[in-house]
Amino acid sequence: MTASAPPPEPARAPESRPELHDAPPLLGSWRNIYLFVLGTLALLIALFWALTRAYA
Repeated sequence: MTASAPPPEPARAPESRPELHDAPPLLGSWRNIYLFVLGTLALLIALFWALTRAYA
């Protein structure tokens, strides 16, 4: 019987990237950024609706 090669080592998980877990530079947290974006969207929708009502 012939000796076979040892089994390959299992793949390792990629190393953690701590910069992905940092807080964003503006507004302190990702939640605040999402709320700001949604608030801006709501404001734009209201503005465009009002302009449409006024000039249509």
